[in-house]
Amino acid sequence: MKIDLSDPSFIVAAMALVGTIFTYFKHDKKIKAQEKLINDYQLGKIEEEKIQKMQAEVRASIIVGNKGLRTLRVYNKGKASAKNVRLILHDEPECLYSLNPFPFPLLNEHENVDLNIHLHMGSPDNISFELLWDDAFKMNNSHLQTVQLR
Repeated sequence: MKIDLSDPSFIVAAMALVGTIFTYFKHDKKIKAQEKLINDYQLGKIEEEKIQKMQAEVRASIIVGNKGLRTLRVYNKGKASAKNVRLILHDEPECLYSLNPFPFPLLNEHENVDLNIHLHMGSPDNISFELLWDDAFKMNNSHLQTVQLR
């Protein structure tokens, strides 16, 4: 069998073959680029989850009680234990008559510690404070917060 290079069917078949090869490699390059993006995203998510498992997240909220009693609840909503939890009140108000349990040695995930606040005439409407703690990820984490008492 002799191949005639001037035969139009041979030229069309050769062009189709070259086009198919070109399309295959172009498509393969796109697929590999997408796979790399997906892999990088998944690796980033895994790394982020590792870091979150090492971090505590200490926050506070006010619980309203009867007749001017408020409870400042300090809680850990992170996934790791918070060690050496400290509460630094800015301009410590006179309404804090209860014993301050801080520094608190250990606050595990979803645990809390309460500080009672007794309001009276002239008590401030809100208090500002800083929460400090250590965890497996970092020492001396901090969070500034203001809560409303009334």
